[in-house]
Amino acid sequence: MACLRAKTLRVEIPSATPRTDAFRKEVGQMASKVEVPAFALDESAAKEIQASVDKDSKQKEEEAKPEAQQEDQDEETKAEELPGAEDVAKLQAQLVELRKTLGKPAEGQTYEDTVVRPEEFEKDDDSNFHIDFMHAMANCRAASYKLDAMDWIQVKLKAGRIVPAMATTTASIAGLQALELVKLARQVKKEGHRNTFLNLAVPIMQASEPGDVQKTKLTDKIETTLWDRWEVEAKDLTLKEVIAKVEAKYEGLEVKDVMRGNTPVFFQAIMNAPGKEKERERTLNTRLAELLGIDGGPGDEEELYADLTITCTIKGDSSDKMIDGVPQLRVKLV
Repeated sequence: MACLRAKTLRVEIPSATPRTDAFRKEVGQMASKVEVPAFALDESAAKEIQASVDKDSKQKEEEAKPEAQQEDQDEETKAEELPGAEDVAKLQAQLVELRKTLGKPAEGQTYEDTVVRPEEFEKDDDSNFHIDFMHAMANCRAASYKLDAMDWIQVKLKAGRIVPAMATTTASIAGLQALELVKLARQVKKEGHRNTFLNLAVPIMQASEPGDVQKTKLTDKIETTLWDRWEVEAKDLTLKEVIAKVEAKYEGLEVKDVMRGNTPVFFQAIMNAPGKEKERERTLNTRLAELLGIDGGPGDEEELYADLTITCTIKGDSSDKMIDGVPQLRVKLV
């Protein structure tokens, strides 16, 4: 990072120094002595937020005023916001003074040669420190997320593949997605949206009108899609009470099995086996949060809900056939 900054500021870099182990050790020792200040709430930021809220409130009050009075006030505001001749002259004088601080350019140079210059990314020039910077940042991030570190050459190879990909198909897809987002914001009807098949290698692009989401009819009154999710309040409720709540809310269904991920919470076939009567009653009458291992202990503070998978049959159907299309069930625990 220091090398990149030096290049943008036209500071000469020793040819071999930055990549030596001795230099890196020295930088590490310097960094270890830097004391990072503890995080503290910024009072000025809080005041700015409050000022913004007050401004919004004032704006709403202004909008509620009679139209004629509002127009007069708008004209006054515009007049206050426009800079006068004195302000412009003052800014010009400040600009001249700032220009003087740059110093006189050397012979054969212009002022542009003495100011900050941008660094254009080039992966194939190993002397420009671009891949070095990406290698360092990638491994810092890998350490933060407990990922395996990458070698310098791996980073260079991946950068070589990513750049052309981002400039072609990725850019095209981003543009097509942005078009659909604009349509959503403008509340365009379904007929105005498009699914697009894109292959730049051929090249070919085909656009089609999206179809309706597939619907599954569970009962005469209940119809679901793959986007649906059922929700019930389950604070301090037993498993039996949650099941009863689901069956009351989605009338005509009978809940058979309950799972969380791959972990069974209640399997009716097992619980209905001879000798399981007491275990069945104990499980059904236990609080759902306790069965899920979320009982208010350390680490449970953020577990506000749990997503469960349930299997259902049609109530009163003697075949006990499981029905497809039952959505995921989210139980709210607080």
